[in-house]
Amino acid sequence: MIWHPRVGQHVEIRYRPGVRGVLAHHGRCGTISRVARGPGPISAEVLLDTGMSVVVPRGNLVAQKERPCQS
Repeated sequence: MIWHPRVGQHVEIRYRPGVRGVLAHHGRCGTISRVARGPGPISAEVLLDTGMSVVVPRGNLVAQKERPCQS
C-alpha cells in the first residue's frame, strides 16, 4: 500500500481476492497523474500503460521500483 502517493510514481493496482474478478484493473500498471487532497478518502488518478486513466484508492496501489509490469 502506498501511504503518500506522488505524481509520477510507478504503481501496480491490486484488489482483494474476493473482488478481483469484478474489477477489471487488477494487476494493471501505470503512473500516478493526480492525487486527491482535502477531507475524505485519498485517491489517485492512475494513467495506465494502455492509455486509459482510472481513479483508485491509495490502499489499492503498490509501488513499483522499476518501470511498471507489462499487463
